[in-house]
Amino acid sequence: MTVDARLFSLVVPVMNEEEVLADTYATLQEILQTIDMPYEVIVVDNGSTDRSPEIMRSLCQSDSRWKYIRLSRNFGYQNSITAGMCAAAGDAIMVIDCDLQDPPELIPEFIAKWREGNDVVYGVRSHRTGESLLRIFPTMMAMRVISWMSDDVKLPLHSSDFRLISRRVRDAYQDLPETTRYVRGLIHWLGFRQVGVPYVRRGRLKGESKVNWRYLVDFTFNAISNFSVRPMRMFSIFGASILTLTGVLAVVYAALSFFLSPPPGLTTVLILLLANLGLTSLGFGVVGEYIGKIYMESKRRPLWLVDYSVNIAPPTVTRQPASEVHAPDSVAIRRAA
Repeated sequence: MTVDARLFSLVVPVMNEEEVLADTYATLQEILQTIDMPYEVIVVDNGSTDRSPEIMRSLCQSDSRWKYIRLSRNFGYQNSITAGMCAAAGDAIMVIDCDLQDPPELIPEFIAKWREGNDVVYGVRSHRTGESLLRIFPTMMAMRVISWMSDDVKLPLHSSDFRLISRRVRDAYQDLPETTRYVRGLIHWLGFRQVGVPYVRRGRLKGESKVNWRYLVDFTFNAISNFSVRPMRMFSIFGASILTLTGVLAVVYAALSFFLSPPPGLTTVLILLLANLGLTSLGFGVVGEYIGKIYMESKRRPLWLVDYSVNIAPPTVTRQPASEVHAPDSVAIRRAA
């Protein structure tokens, strides 16, 4: 049997997962030993407050193929998997959540798709089991809204962060200057040869999910504002429509007041004023989302800070100076050098 000498890197984001870490280690070890290539597992701890750091230090001491990066605080799920991908040394880099709701037994299939020449192999959730409808329905609706709203690049419906990318995709992703990241969207934006793998997402066996309503709302707004200006365009179209209808209504009222006595309409006026106030506030809120994102991007803060690491050097990410981000010629010269 020929063993592929290329390295496979598996990135596992973690936050307060002490209940599942031992099972995750045993399950992944059993599967990774069947892939016929050397591997490393990079666990990125997003500021856990339970015993996850102690458990991971112990696992890393017993197996040097397992590596641990502890961030100084919770920098968000998107930045934690970015840190893991940037630290990975593999020719193929894959992300899987610690709870293993995304089936790890598909890892060999993802690798096979990569060996066929695909640079991005992403999971597509065809069905979800073991979760309540109150959790599944809002998540599925959020994915549909994100996919419908995206106009910079059309995002595949129900795709997930359960994915494998080639080394050159990782290098291209690492050069992107965004501070507020939507990883799956950015990777689809990069292009290259991509293929989806349908799978069934299952429920948790242990522990509690870290995804709540607040996270889902923030995630949806972040994804939409990263890849679409459609919300602002919709308000522009709506405003133009209201202005047109108002002009027609003014003509109608003028005609009625000339030929007939003006109809009573104080209630109608008040309702229209309140509706206008509400829509104006909502429009300012949408614009504020984009202005806020510009404000966050202008700070150029690092995506994460590392507290310490085990069996691996702390990851770094290339950040372009603000002057280069807005100067296409400078970027082209830097990349060509």
